[in-house]
Amino acid sequence: MKLAILILITLMITSCNSQTDLETLKFEDKLLNLDNLEKDYSIYVPLEGIYKVKDIDKFKYSNIVIGSDSIKFKNELIVYKNSLNLIVNSYDNNQYLGFELELINEKTGDKFLNFLIKKHGKPLKEYKYLKNEYKDIDYLWQNKSTNEIILFQKYNETSHTSLDGNKNAVLSKTRVIIVKDGLSAKPNENDPRNTPEKIKAVLDSNPKAFELIEIFKNSIIN
Repeated sequence: MKLAILILITLMITSCNSQTDLETLKFEDKLLNLDNLEKDYSIYVPLEGIYKVKDIDKFKYSNIVIGSDSIKFKNELIVYKNSLNLIVNSYDNNQYLGFELELINEKTGDKFLNFLIKKHGKPLKEYKYLKNEYKDIDYLWQNKSTNEIILFQKYNETSHTSLDGNKNAVLSKTRVIIVKDGLSAKPNENDPRNTPEKIKAVLDSNPKAFELIEIFKNSIIN
């Protein structure tokens, strides 16, 4: 009886402490548990099926702990926080297509970059500008063997004042987007600027213009 109780307690602790590993999620698998998700949008991933994760502590990536870090600066109303979006093909089918992660912990962001370089090797496109604490870093990979597109972006700002009065406080923002290769966006039909003539002109100049890989390429300075 004591052994049974001990096993039950162990299972409960494991269940409570378990985290979903984003690296092991399979593209097109259906998300079954939506309790920790709410419908949202993304300005960086122009797809319709975007879920915001409410409790980010329930997720990790490989051996990288994401965590619910936050930071606030003096005379600013906003509180900067880690955030995680899961991307699906539609809100009806909920087939997983990738994720978008934003981090404000620079060390965690650097862990991601080192991991991605080691895993995916030479990037398809990259950009770096480093000057003292100011950093602007972009990497883009297209890994055919894993069927992934990976966009890594890091940006350090020094125009903030910390709560203790440091006028050169650094805000480090890292964005990691990993999505299924081959995805394309659709022009917003409700935007009056997206006339058939303009869409045709865009596609005439680049037939692949609405593919995510092309959109991500264009987000990186040449």
